[in-house]
Amino acid sequence: MKNMKKFIFIILTLLLGGIASYLFFNIQNPIFEKLSPEAMYQRIIKERDYAIDQAITRGDYRCCINPPCTMCYMEANQWNNFTAGTCACDDLIAQGKEPCPQCKKGLCPTCEL
Repeated sequence: MKNMKKFIFIILTLLLGGIASYLFFNIQNPIFEKLSPEAMYQRIIKERDYAIDQAITRGDYRCCINPPCTMCYMEANQWNNFTAGTCACDDLIAQGKEPCPQCKKGLCPTCEL
């Protein structure tokens, strides 16, 4: 009888813990498909910006403007040596070359592109 009570207690504890974890996870990270279009957009922007911050920390993203450009992160192009998720605009300026169009506009908002 004593072992049966321990067994039931352990099972209930596991079930309640699982339910609590499931509810917490779904509240903190709602399923993307269930979000409104605006919420989807905001989540994508937030995650993109976080990814850029991480790339900066790793030294893979050397942008010349603040906040950093997003163009180089989102697509492979001539300004990031055709490697999406990186930025070399700061290095390009140091070499006397032009940065990506987004950085160029950020450095000189009134200049023609």
